[in-house]
Amino acid sequence: MDIAWIGHAAFRLRGREAAVVLDPCPSSTGFRLGRPQADIVTISNPAPEHGWDQGVGGEPVRLDAPGEYEIHNVLITGVVTNDHAAAAADDDEAPVRNVAFVVTIDDVIVAHLGDLRGEPSPRAMEELSRADVLLVPVGGNGRLDAKAAVKVAGAIDPRLVIPMLHKVGPETASLDTVDKFLSAMGLSAEGGGAPLDNHINVTRGGLGEHTAVQVLAPRGD
Repeated sequence: MDIAWIGHAAFRLRGREAAVVLDPCPSSTGFRLGRPQADIVTISNPAPEHGWDQGVGGEPVRLDAPGEYEIHNVLITGVVTNDHAAAAADDDEAPVRNVAFVVTIDDVIVAHLGDLRGEPSPRAMEELSRADVLLVPVGGNGRLDAKAAVKVAGAIDPRLVIPMLHKVGPETASLDTVDKFLSAMGLSAEGGGAPLDNHINVTRGGLGEHTAVQVLAPRGD
């Protein structure tokens, strides 16, 4: 299964039978989506920066709510990470609901945390803790910062962590670089932390026993 980082919080997962685009982003984020083809699109929250599904090619099924789904032999579970936001949905000042999606594709379980801004609720953690691969915001400035991202990653305990929503150059959002996260993790990304490519091929058998970090370069810069 191939994991490609497009930029911002946008990723494409491509397996043997289907492709999934997570949190497609418009060019206003500083990244070009490039109209990737997909069978499924997941949207973590209603912000335009996380839900530009009109930029995705094909006729994908759009998922933007919690629940359990099976599409083209891909199993997907959406979980609300901030229960207090869901409970206060009628409050104009309440935090925006964020839905994390856990995708099982080619026997690899990938958790995408969306625009996570705090620790996931205990209910969400039960589902997220199944993940082999974790796609986690690390750039701070309203989202998870390095310290919080390390805490969340430690609680989920995946075999592979891929950081997102960090400063790489073209982004319009104000974000920290990934260096703070790598230092706080106490781990070295492959290649000494330097981005090696904009995608990585992952198999269940190829994942190590201990948590590793892989920094990707954005495909859509």
